[in-house]
Amino acid sequence: MVMRSRAFRGLTAFLLLCFLMSGEVQRGGAVLAKPSKSSEEEELEQQREDTLDEIRSLKSDINSVEQKIRELESTRSSLQSYIRQLDEQVNEIASRITELERKIEEKKEEIAQKEEELKQAEAEVDARYELMKKRICYMYERGEDSFLMLFLESGSIAELLNRVDYAKQISDYDRRMLEELQELRDMIAECKAVLEREQEEQELLLEELESQKAAVDRAIRAKTQEITEYQSQIAFASGEQGEYEKQLAEQEKLLEQVERQIAAAAAARAAAEDGDGGASGFVWPCPQSRRITSGFGDREAPLPGASVYHRGIDVGASSGSAVVAAASGRVTTAAYSGSAGNYVVISHGGGVSTVYMHASALYVSEGERVSQGQKIAAVGSTGFSTGPHLHFGMIINGGYVNPLNYVN
Repeated sequence: MVMRSRAFRGLTAFLLLCFLMSGEVQRGGAVLAKPSKSSEEEELEQQREDTLDEIRSLKSDINSVEQKIRELESTRSSLQSYIRQLDEQVNEIASRITELERKIEEKKEEIAQKEEELKQAEAEVDARYELMKKRICYMYERGEDSFLMLFLESGSIAELLNRVDYAKQISDYDRRMLEELQELRDMIAECKAVLEREQEEQELLLEELESQKAAVDRAIRAKTQEITEYQSQIAFASGEQGEYEKQLAEQEKLLEQVERQIAAAAAARAAAEDGDGGASGFVWPCPQSRRITSGFGDREAPLPGASVYHRGIDVGASSGSAVVAAASGRVTTAAYSGSAGNYVVISHGGGVSTVYMHASALYVSEGERVSQGQKIAAVGSTGFSTGPHLHFGMIINGGYVNPLNYVN
C-alpha cells in the first residue's frame, strides 16, 4: 500500500514538473497579456490545489507515522523500565542465593564436625564398654576366688567391707561412664540429625531461588527480544517518515514553481488590463519595523525545508504588525501555502508584482483593488518560518528581483 502511494506521488510530481517545464518553454519568459484568466492560469490554479491536497495528505501521513513512532518509543521505554525492575529482582535473588550457599557450606562444616565428634564419642563408648565387659567377665569367671581372697586377705570386717564397697564403686563408675557416653553419643547424633534437616531445608530453598532466578532470566530475554522488535518497527517507521518528508519537500518545491507561474500569469493579465506601469514609487511594506533579518540572494537555510536562495527580504516585526501595499494595484492571490503560509500577491501593472508572506491574517481577497499604503495583512509566522516576520518579494516580468532596488 505504501509503495503504491509512493509510486503515485512520484508520478504526480513528475507530471507536474513536466508541465511546469513545458509552460516555461512555451512562454520563454514572456508575460501573457489576456484580459481574463486564461486556461493556463486555471490549470495552474487547479495544479496548485492538487499539490496542496497532496501536501496535506503527506503531512497527515507524517503525523500518523510520528504518532506511531511515539507510541512505539513509549512501549519500548516501558519495556526497558520493566527490564530494569527484573534486573533488580535478579540481583536480589542472586544475592540471596550467594548468602544461602554460604550458609549451606557452613552447615556442612558443622555436620562434618559433629560427625567427627560422634565418631570419637562412639569410640569412647565402645572402649568403655569393652573395658567394662572385661571387668565383668573377670569378676564372673573368678567370682568365688575373688570374694574368698577378699575375705582371707582382709585384716578385719571393716577392711573387707571397704574392699567390697570399692569393687562396687568401680562397677557403678563403669556403668555411669557408659551411660554418660551413650547420652553424649545420642546428643551428638541428634544434633547431627538437626543439622542435616536444616541443610536439607536450605538446599530446597536454594533450589527454589535458582528456579525463580531462571524464570526472571527467561522473562528478561523475552522482553529484550520484544525491545529489539519494537526497535526494528521504529527504524522502519522512521524510514517511512523520511520518505514522506522527502516527497513533501518535492511537493513544496513544485508548489513554489506553480505559485511563481500563477503570479507571473496574473501580473501579465493585470498589466494588460491596467496598461503600462513600472517599478517606481514603492513604499516600505511594514511601517512598524525597518529591521531586515535576511537579505535577498544566497543564504544558509534557517530551518530544514527552507530555501537557500532567498527571493526577497525578511523584515523582523512583532506579530500582528501592519503589512501595507507597497503600491496601488490588484490582488491576484490571497491564499495559504505550506511554505509561504498566509500570503498576498499584488499586481501593479507593467509586469510588476509584489509578494507578502507568512502573515498571521489576510485583510484582502483575490480580485480586490488596493491603494498604496492600504493595510492588507498582519505580520505572523505561518508556513516555513522561524519567528514573526514579513517576507517581502518583488517580481518583474516573471522573475524575482531585489526589492531594496525599488522600495523607498
